[in-house]
Amino acid sequence: MPLLTVTEYARHRNVSHQAVSKAIEAGRIKKERKGGKIDSDKADASWALRTDPVRSMNNAPRQLAGATVLPAPTRTAVRDDPSPGTESLGLGEKVALRIAMQRLRRETAQADTAEMERDEKKNALMKRSDVDEHIASFSLMVRDHCMAMPDRLAPAIAAVHDTATVHRIMKADIDAALRKLSKAVASAGF
Repeated sequence: MPLLTVTEYARHRNVSHQAVSKAIEAGRIKKERKGGKIDSDKADASWALRTDPVRSMNNAPRQLAGATVLPAPTRTAVRDDPSPGTESLGLGEKVALRIAMQRLRRETAQADTAEMERDEKKNALMKRSDVDEHIASFSLMVRDHCMAMPDRLAPAIAAVHDTATVHRIMKADIDAALRKLSKAVASAGF
């Protein structure tokens, strides 16, 4: 619980002293009554709870030349626990990071939902139940045709002794089945 001046606390948080002064004026952090200094432990917790982490990231000091730049997290890296390498962060920063990650996850889900709703309204999407129904219908059509093939083709094939003619009869029957399936798929709107 070290007591720090505004400038020292700004250095501790890696922000400008104006940012700390604004936080004090806004009531996000408080100075101790005795001595007018800032209790860094209390202020860190208060800063994390009362400061918007997204705005803090946007207003953070820019990277100095020659400093190491960490890669931006990928969509799959967003999870409840902070990423490895955050061990050096204080409790306040970890809480702020977790809040920012949860906010990002929520906004991504909202954007995905809005995109799906828009596509559904434009008839670019079909309900899963409709798709399942069509697939079942197409599967039954193919199965019925294949199961009836021996009964349908056996007499015609038995009458010929030429393999080229047998090939042509079987190919014509399969082509007819595929045309029927293609027509059914087109009429379903796929």
